[in-house]
Amino acid sequence: MQLVVLARLLQPEDFGLMALIVVFVGFFHLYSDAGLSSAIVQRQQTTHEELSSLFWLNVLAGLGMLAVLLLCAPAVSWIYGEPRLRPLLALAAFAFLVLPISQQFQARLQKALRFDTLAAVDVLSTAAGVATAIFLAYRGFGVRSLVLGFLASTVVRAAALFALGMRDWRPQLRLRVSDLGGYVRFGGLHMAERTVNYLGSNLDRLLIGALVGTHGLGLYSIASQLVMRPLQVVNPIFTRVAFPIFSRVQNEDQRLRAGFLDGIRAITFVLFPIYMGMIVLAEPLVEVILGERWLPSVPILQAVSILGFFYCLGNPLGVLLLAKARIELGLYLNVWRVVLYALAISVGARWGLQGIAYALVIATAAGLFPLGFIVRWLLVRMRPSEYLSAWMPTLISAVVMGVVLWVARDFGPVPGAALGELILYTVAGAAVFLVVAIPWQRAFLASLRNVLR
Repeated sequence: MQLVVLARLLQPEDFGLMALIVVFVGFFHLYSDAGLSSAIVQRQQTTHEELSSLFWLNVLAGLGMLAVLLLCAPAVSWIYGEPRLRPLLALAAFAFLVLPISQQFQARLQKALRFDTLAAVDVLSTAAGVATAIFLAYRGFGVRSLVLGFLASTVVRAAALFALGMRDWRPQLRLRVSDLGGYVRFGGLHMAERTVNYLGSNLDRLLIGALVGTHGLGLYSIASQLVMRPLQVVNPIFTRVAFPIFSRVQNEDQRLRAGFLDGIRAITFVLFPIYMGMIVLAEPLVEVILGERWLPSVPILQAVSILGFFYCLGNPLGVLLLAKARIELGLYLNVWRVVLYALAISVGARWGLQGIAYALVIATAAGLFPLGFIVRWLLVRMRPSEYLSAWMPTLISAVVMGVVLWVARDFGPVPGAALGELILYTVAGAAVFLVVAIPWQRAFLASLRNVLR
């Protein structure tokens, strides 16, 4: 809904600027948390005194990141040759006044498996951010509407988590080094891993902004948002639940393997057909959701949708790394990803945005995906055959769906508006996928129904 409206009210350059702002704010957010939220969830025994010290350490770190980002804003603006970045980054930096007060309450809710509460907070904060951004964009605020929408969402989320958390636990006015001990050690290593992971995940935006400019980055950013949105909805359902549960059985490799494979089956069953549909129906999808002026992003969307398949398979691995407290493996893997992606983007940039996108696909398929087999074996002795059999039937079903849709669009085009074409082929594609996939996944779907009951 947000993209549908905002894409018609704002320019690609606005989304390009916001993409850079989100990258820098997100990077500093890693350090305001210092990896302590994950340490709280992973550690099974915590005291009130320890949590109080951690709370105030988060607050101080957040204030420090506010100051650092304000100081860095002029340099960032100069590097990208965008004078508008300086005031926008300074405005977005004030999120650090409220972000730290909610982080520990969120971790406590996650550890207590109160996912319904977290989901309600997400819905409320997202609605506040979307409403603010759309209203201000309509009033002519331009890219500032995106920044202020982000701030509105951040404030509402922090306020809601703080209000809910204070009902069950109130921090003491206490900050002692003796309370921090193992938390800081685990959090520091996790923060290092998350820093490199974050750079790997956002290196494309950082370099595209410098190499291609904010217009090109806006097109790429919108395509990436369309691809990432389904993953952002589905993946946290698994990771939020799995992390605290996996942490409780962190020494039982058989249960960890079974839980991980069930998670992969569920994630791929939902997302693989979506990403195949995005590849085949990219043109009507962009025209309906974003409008005709965004049609140049169609080939980029198709390439990034291929990356979506790898994201589905790779993201859940982080849960195992955290549960087993093997952060160093994730750190090594992400260092390699940063190096690999930097090379891929540098080479792909010769052929523009589409070249960058396909270079990232090749780098992920050849340089990252195979390493996952080694990491899973080291963590829980998961055999490649187990892993492949969990999602290969779903991939085949999605490919069959894609081929049927491609042939149908070539030989039986639907006259009229893009909306009608999109609806018709989406329904037809879903039917084909389910007909092919259900016989293969009957046992898993039956077990999933029993769990949901």
